[in-house]
Amino acid sequence: MKRFVLVYNPISGHAFVKTQLDYMIDAFERRDAMLIPYRTRLADTKMAEFIREADPVGVLAMGGDGTLNEVVTTVLKNELHVPIAVIGSGTSNDFATHLGVTENLEEYFDHIVAENTTPSDVGMVNGNYFVNVASAGMFTAVAHEVNARLKHAMGKAAYYLRGIGELPKFHTMKLHVVADGEAHDLAAYFFIIVNSTIAGGVKNAAPLAKIDDGKLDLVAVKQCSMKDFVTLAAEVIGGRVKPDDPNIFYVQASSFDMMTDEPEESDLDGERGPMLPLHIETLHHAIDLFV
Repeated sequence: MKRFVLVYNPISGHAFVKTQLDYMIDAFERRDAMLIPYRTRLADTKMAEFIREADPVGVLAMGGDGTLNEVVTTVLKNELHVPIAVIGSGTSNDFATHLGVTENLEEYFDHIVAENTTPSDVGMVNGNYFVNVASAGMFTAVAHEVNARLKHAMGKAAYYLRGIGELPKFHTMKLHVVADGEAHDLAAYFFIIVNSTIAGGVKNAAPLAKIDDGKLDLVAVKQCSMKDFVTLAAEVIGGRVKPDDPNIFYVQASSFDMMTDEPEESDLDGERGPMLPLHIETLHHAIDLFV
């Protein structure tokens, strides 16, 4: 009987996972497979040992993008060499949405048990992994300041509400970017370096992105008038990002160095990341994903 480890975050997505555990276990039993649950904890140090002892044919990450990051980090740092499934159940499920595995779980379970996989790139920044996005700037600060209780109660709306309240305080940062050895200087409100096409719940935030091309996509919103900013925001939210928009800096590269003139905190897959400067590399085909 095939064994799979289910790593789940008990508080993600309104604690959605607690109501789904029995369904998940039953779904795999119906497919003559065994699902072994593992509950994540703060400062978790036992996940790698648990996965190694279980000796599964794959690991399911059930939670938001942060939970997926935790699983991928554990697998890579400990050289576990197991494929990963993405079961989105958090406030932000950007990577799962990009993969298209959120619409029909029963069909996805069939693919997992059949061990259908595809390779995926992973980003590394200052020694830390990220699966989907690294960012810095005004929206990063907003995300980190959203109260956890408000986040669980309202989901992504909490971020948008907080962002509206911060509009009068928006400021630019002076960015010095080196992308595959080519230098660029610009003033920007924020930037994202993304692996998939989706970031912050925005579809087509990086329309040229592919998870297996050995590159990451840098999208930065340049300093512009408030009128242009509002127009651009409407385009972005509507999933109509244009790489050639004069108010957007868009470049694809396998490595980036990101520097600013003032201290800026980064965000990796929805969690606090290191302070800038950042050295970012693409780890080509670092993991295998069930699809």
